[in-house]
Amino acid sequence: MCSKHLRRILVSLSNPAHSARLVDQVLTQAITNGLSHATPTWNCILRAYSNSPTPIKAILIFNHFFIKKSSNIPDNYTYPVLFKACSCSLSLLPMGKGLHAHVTKTALDSDIYVGNSLIHFYGRMAVFTDARVLFDKMPFRDVGSWNTLMSIYNDFSDSGEVLILFKQLIFEGIVADKITLVILFSACARLEKLHYGKTVHCYATKVGLEYMLNMENALLLMYAKCKEMDEALRLFDEMGSRRNIVPLNILINGYIDMELVDLAREVFDEIVDKDIVLWRSMMHGCVKAKQPEEALELFKKMIDEGVTPDEEVMVSVLSACSSLSNLQYGRLVHRFILQNNITQDAFVKTALIDMYSKCGSLEEALVTFYKTDCKDIVTWTTMIEGLANYGLGNEALRVFYQMERKGIKPNEATFVSVLAACRHSGLITDGCQLFRRMGGVYRVQPTIEHFVCLVDLLSRAGLLYQAEEFIKIMPAEDKFISYKALLSACITYSEFDLGKKVANNMMKLGNQSHEAYVLLSNFYALEGHWTEVAEARRNMKELQTRKKPGNSIIDLKHY
Repeated sequence: MCSKHLRRILVSLSNPAHSARLVDQVLTQAITNGLSHATPTWNCILRAYSNSPTPIKAILIFNHFFIKKSSNIPDNYTYPVLFKACSCSLSLLPMGKGLHAHVTKTALDSDIYVGNSLIHFYGRMAVFTDARVLFDKMPFRDVGSWNTLMSIYNDFSDSGEVLILFKQLIFEGIVADKITLVILFSACARLEKLHYGKTVHCYATKVGLEYMLNMENALLLMYAKCKEMDEALRLFDEMGSRRNIVPLNILINGYIDMELVDLAREVFDEIVDKDIVLWRSMMHGCVKAKQPEEALELFKKMIDEGVTPDEEVMVSVLSACSSLSNLQYGRLVHRFILQNNITQDAFVKTALIDMYSKCGSLEEALVTFYKTDCKDIVTWTTMIEGLANYGLGNEALRVFYQMERKGIKPNEATFVSVLAACRHSGLITDGCQLFRRMGGVYRVQPTIEHFVCLVDLLSRAGLLYQAEEFIKIMPAEDKFISYKALLSACITYSEFDLGKKVANNMMKLGNQSHEAYVLLSNFYALEGHWTEVAEARRNMKELQTRKKPGNSIIDLKHY
């Protein structure tokens, strides 16, 4: 056994804040003093490394001292630490499976502590089938076993399975603990299952579980996500002095999700000591609610109060500039990012490209794009969209093919942008080829946006009958919007026979919107069918629909 002093140091190293150098020093001291032969000592060292920035060293030490030298026998405290080290990277999955084989050989796989760590390891590696098989085969399961599996499903967006597991847990007579309830409230929040969440809340009260802050925060989040803000407020008030920044942020985001930005702002303004998370939430809420001026005003106030913005704040500010098409302010924000050494990650770079594109400076957008080293799919899509909106279809296609050569797989949004580029520039052959490749090569399922782009592309080129044939093979729920584009083209090209057919098909689909009736009215008027014109206008009147007026903003002070 090691000395009390060394043991105390080793145990203290379970804190992940300790540096790798300090852990190395402890390892050297243990070996130098000849105290490295006891398994408990090695367990302390392995635990320290598993919590350090270099967890792989725990595996290397185990392989050298336990396997190669066979000078120590691992116990049920050794393997959980090693599985934790392996769960830090997907590349360590084979190593973890090798350790699993060692566990089986030593007959420690029936130990609950080891079993739980194995389930956690396979869960973190996203090998859910193996994690579930291990769980189902465990001879004995404690509440920690259930919590581990439920946490895995919840973390990987299968919250429905969490609720099923909880029912099984109750059926087997296991009493849930506080961790169980935190996971359950989180699952209910994600699924927006208010009734189930209230049932779990009642269960917690019934079994007499004392509420801790994490549990109260999870419960508050569940009510906020389920849009039960009255209950959320009641719980918030009951928390009293136990409250920290987290429940305040939950409350603000709850109002923002319900588009009650004014109420969110009231809560925000009452907070004296605001951290970066609260500023970030409030600015994001203003942008989401289409209140860009308020977002920029908050940004100025934040700077005045000496709070240093982070990357997420800058993305919201740049989005506000994009909404206002305020190029001058956008340039000032870009300069602010450079002067304050704010990390220009893929999100910030993409927001800059989007801002410059929407503010009328495509050249600056392209410069920013080509200066970006790590471009993700969103960055490429944003640049393609920017070029498409300027009617530069060939340039957009060049960027798309360049992206393909880099090995980046386009997604639904990418194809919408590149098809829109073909539509704006009349690139019929390229658009049709891309549509075929979307499903045939990339297995991307076409959506209404993709269908409309192709129909509009064919219609604008005067290929109206080809567009009609294409609409016939579309899903029924997607046809109406495409028929609108085709009817508009029939009016442009004076194709009244086809137009009649399209108009009849639109009426059969039964969708009612003012745009559709305006199109129908205009079409019948051009053909001189005044009875149908009167009927279309009467239907518009009954629906009390009117076309929303457009609006434009001209910033005169910069001219």
